[in-house]
Amino acid sequence: MTGPSDDRHSFRDVGPVQSLRTPSFEFAEVTRHADLAEHDRRLDELARRAPTAPVVDRLLELSAVAPDTLQEMSLVIGDDGEDLLEDGRANAHAGEYGTALELLTEYLNGRPGHQEARYLRAFCMYRLDGQDRVEALRILRPLRDEPMEDGLREQVRELRRELRRLLTPLEVGTYARTARSDPRGALERAEAFLELAPEEGSLSCLVALGQARGGALDKALETATRGAAEADVDQERVSTLARRLLLPYLRPAAAAAVAAFKARDPRLARTELSRMEPRWRHSAVIEDFDAYLALCVTGWADISPPAPRLPDDRADDVYSLIAESDGQSAATLMQAGLADAAEQVLARVLPLVPGFRWLNFLYAACLLRLGRDPERAAACAEIAARDATIAQAGELLEAIRGWQEARVINPAVEEYVAAMKSVSGGVSPDSLARLRTRLTLLQRGLPVLRAAALSEQGRQVVRELEKAIDQRLGEIGDAMAVSELYDRYDAVMAPVQGGITGAASADRLARDLDDLAARIRDRRRVVGKGAGQDPYEKLAELVSTRRAELDRVRTGLLVSDLVKRFNDLAQPRSPDPYALRTKLSGIREEARGLRRTHKKTLAARETELLDELIATISKVLG
Repeated sequence: MTGPSDDRHSFRDVGPVQSLRTPSFEFAEVTRHADLAEHDRRLDELARRAPTAPVVDRLLELSAVAPDTLQEMSLVIGDDGEDLLEDGRANAHAGEYGTALELLTEYLNGRPGHQEARYLRAFCMYRLDGQDRVEALRILRPLRDEPMEDGLREQVRELRRELRRLLTPLEVGTYARTARSDPRGALERAEAFLELAPEEGSLSCLVALGQARGGALDKALETATRGAAEADVDQERVSTLARRLLLPYLRPAAAAAVAAFKARDPRLARTELSRMEPRWRHSAVIEDFDAYLALCVTGWADISPPAPRLPDDRADDVYSLIAESDGQSAATLMQAGLADAAEQVLARVLPLVPGFRWLNFLYAACLLRLGRDPERAAACAEIAARDATIAQAGELLEAIRGWQEARVINPAVEEYVAAMKSVSGGVSPDSLARLRTRLTLLQRGLPVLRAAALSEQGRQVVRELEKAIDQRLGEIGDAMAVSELYDRYDAVMAPVQGGITGAASADRLARDLDDLAARIRDRRRVVGKGAGQDPYEKLAELVSTRRAELDRVRTGLLVSDLVKRFNDLAQPRSPDPYALRTKLSGIREEARGLRRTHKKTLAARETELLDELIATISKVLG
């Protein structure tokens, strides 16, 4: 009887767990206010939304002007042109806009300043559609600022509002489509239309941004300031832009006050502000800065000053006044590859303006590039992401979160890979135990990895790692269980390596092999179907083979025992004849039973011996 192979431990093919890749982030050239990258972002947004056809026309109805007003107008113009005006009115009210337009045009040749006639002419152009609507808006533009009767003023206002509603989206769309291919022509057309519709704040923003992008900062500031004063659409947006465009002019004027603030002397800073030229001192940004300094005089008790009690955009302007130059210096250093120097600049000034979103963006980018303090970098990037004008803020935050994930997750993946490589050349009970310890420690750390996974990619890597660890631990459990069963098999077979000497030892071995076979069956039920069954099947086959061999050996021993007992009775001892017959009869019945019940396990020679024994005893017994 032979023992098993030493190849007791095996792993199924192990697929690798990929390390988490940190999203790449390239710091683009970033400046603020001077080139206004917002222009391109706004342009892309407008290009997506710009209509290619007019919106549905509301078709205003022509309202009658009060009779006393008409009479007063008639007295002014005299009798010689009144027929033309009255006919023009009548045709306009009757919907004969083409005829009315001809009459009113002729009338205005002699009376170019008549307000009602100008309004009626613009109204006819509006109802006739086509390119004349721009001309209608041009006719109404001076009427917007002229004194006139309230009823007519309201009609002029309503018609201008409707013309703006129809024409502004088309003009904005045209600008969006042509600004990159013909920036000067697109800007000139937008500027011309803005003169006709100064109430359109969104258009004022776009024109001012285009002017600033082209280097005409003075003109851009003038456009935005005028827009802030006249806009009735997007007034807040254009006001914010006007403040931002004013900042380059304010910074030199406020330099002494800013220096005092950076020296943590807000009282001196307020004194310096009071010495500024009145044209700057009374600007909204400086007034906000002064109010902030007043807050700092009584509320600055920590490393960082208190947050400004201002809306985000106005607080951002105050921060920009204080630290914009530092941010530009840091951005220049980063572009030159001097991230360490840039970090030092930002680390000095950021505590003074902790809510400055652009400076937080720069500092987060610096920390990412230097590979330092990912938690601080993430906090800064989250602050920066609140500013929609920082185009790269979202990309930076994603990269930092990926960096945070990778710092926690990748070492665990690397430990898993190293652990599996440690058994790539083969395993033993000791190496399996060490591997199980390493993987169990990794398994205990999985909750931390799951908490650190901030992205879907990170969560996927953790899921793959968790699955791989579970599979490997299951395989180790199987391998160690197989090893234990093989050890038990070796222990069972060790006493009979020199051969089985008797039925008693054969019976003991049979019981031990049957017990081992039962243990194998129990373990196979636990494992279930699949590749994990392989080592158990091999061992079960081995035990079954040994058990079959044992049955054959035991049968042979039983045959030999019967033959020996018969031979012993055949010795000349003059036994009691009756007792002899009884013993021979018993041996014959045992031989017949053995022949019948062990037919499959009897060797040919053993079958022949039993047959001879049975025949001989039968002769003796007559």
